[in-house]
Amino acid sequence: MRIARELIDADAEKVVRRLARHGYKAYLVGGCVRDLFLDRTPKDFDVATSATPRETKQLFRNCRIIGRRFRLCHIFFGPKIIETSTFRANPRRSADAADSEELLIRHDNVFGTDTEDAQRRDFTINGLFYDVEEERVIDHVGGMEDLECRVVRTIGDPDIRFREDPVRMLRAVKFAARLGFAIEPATYRAVLRHRLEITKCAPPRVAEELYRLLRGGAAHRSMELLVETGLAAMLSPALAAMLGDEHAQGATAAASDDPEAHGDEPLDPEEASWRATWADEAPALANGHAPAPAGTGLRPFELSFVEDASDVRERQSHLWNMLGELDALFAADYEMSNSLLVAALASPFVTKNLIRSGIRPIEASDIALEVLEPLVTELRVGRRDAERARQILLTQRRLAPARRRRGKPAALVRREFFRDALTVYETTARAAGRDTSDVAYWRKLVGDEQGTEEDDLAEGRKPRRRRRGGRRRRRTPEEEAAAESDPAMGS
Repeated sequence: MRIARELIDADAEKVVRRLARHGYKAYLVGGCVRDLFLDRTPKDFDVATSATPRETKQLFRNCRIIGRRFRLCHIFFGPKIIETSTFRANPRRSADAADSEELLIRHDNVFGTDTEDAQRRDFTINGLFYDVEEERVIDHVGGMEDLECRVVRTIGDPDIRFREDPVRMLRAVKFAARLGFAIEPATYRAVLRHRLEITKCAPPRVAEELYRLLRGGAAHRSMELLVETGLAAMLSPALAAMLGDEHAQGATAAASDDPEAHGDEPLDPEEASWRATWADEAPALANGHAPAPAGTGLRPFELSFVEDASDVRERQSHLWNMLGELDALFAADYEMSNSLLVAALASPFVTKNLIRSGIRPIEASDIALEVLEPLVTELRVGRRDAERARQILLTQRRLAPARRRRGKPAALVRREFFRDALTVYETTARAAGRDTSDVAYWRKLVGDEQGTEEDDLAEGRKPRRRRRGGRRRRRTPEEEAAAESDPAMGS
C-alpha cells in the first residue's frame, strides 16, 4: 500500500521538511495517514516531531503554542491549521497501571520517542507515522495489518486504555461506524465492561465526541453501536429511551447471532451477559413513559402529549430515519451546527404536535421543552446551543403552510438560526414521509432576501434597513394649513 504524493497537503509537507532540515525527526501521524491509506480525503493533517514546542515555535513565525494538559503547536496557513505535537510517552508505566484502581489520566505532559508516542495512542490504525522524506510508513503497533483486516483495536490492554481515558470508547464507536470497520472482540468486550467509566469524563469532551458521531457521516450506524454497547444509556437515559428499547434489543440480538460482527471469536455466556445488562439499566419507553435508572437522581422521561405506545414507536422510527437524513446532509457538505444536531434529535418527537392547527405558543413551548430539557441536562449541552435548539424547534410552527402567512415571513428569514430551522423542518418531514413541496416557498424567500443584500453590496451601497414603526402618515391639506399658522404644531 502506497500513498499518492498529490494527496498530501502541501503545507503539512512543508512543516515536516523544515523540521527535518533542522535535524529533528518529523512525520505525518494519526488519522491523516490512516485516511490516505484508505483512499479517503483527510479532514486535517497532523505532524509529530522530536522538536519541543519552544523549538518548533522558533522555526515558524506563524506558530502558536496552546494547551495546558499537553503543549501543542498550531502552525497557521491562512484559515488552515497544521497541528504539531512533540513525541509523547505514557505518563505511567503499564506495570504500575495494572495495580492501580484509578487509571484516569489527568496530566499528560511527558515527552518521549516516536516509539513511545505510537504506543500511547488509542488505536492501532491511528498509531501510524509516515516519513515524507523517504516515502515510507513507520508502524510500531501493527496498524497496517489492522487496516487491511478492517478492525478497530486498542494499542495495549483495552481494559487499561479505556480506564485511562473512557472517551476512547466513543472514539472506537466513531471509527467503526465511519470507516465500516469491526471492533476487535477483546476491545468490544472491554467497552461492555467499562461503559460506566464514561461518567468520569469531562462533560464538554463527551458532548463534543457525540456531536462528531452525529455530524461525521455515520450517525445512524454510530447510534446503533451506542445502543448495542449500552453507552447510549450511560450518556443519556433520555436519549436511550428516544432511540428505543425494541431497536436496542434487535441490534444486540443481531450482534450476538453474528460472531463476524466483532471479529471471528464468539462471546461466551458471561461475556454475552455483559452486553445484555445495559438493558436493565436503560429506561424502557412504553406508553410515553420511561422510568429513570435507580440512583441517577434524574426525573422520569415522560411525554404527556404522546397518545399511545404505537405513536411512540412511530416517532422512534422517525428518529432513526432522521439519523439517516443527517448522514445525507454530511454527504451534501452541509455544515451542521451543534444546535441543529440537538434539535434534530428532538424534532421527530415534537414536530407532529407543534405544526397542528390551534396550538398556542405557550403549549408549543412546553412540548419542545419536555423533550429538549432532559437531553440538554444529561448531555450537558451548552447554554447557547440549547437556546438556539429551542428556537429552531419553536420555529417549526411558523414554517408549516397553515401558519406561514401569519406574522412577518421576511423578518423570520433574517433570523440567524433560520437556515438550521428550515433544514430541520425539511429533514423531519422527509423522515416522517410528509410532503416537502412547501419548503420551496421558504427557499425562494431566502433567495430574495440574500439577493437584495448582495445587489446592494455589489453596487457599493450599504444594505437597506427597514424603518421601524412603518411610514409616517401624510398630512391632509387642512393639517398643512394649520401647521403653517401654528409653528408649534409644525415642529
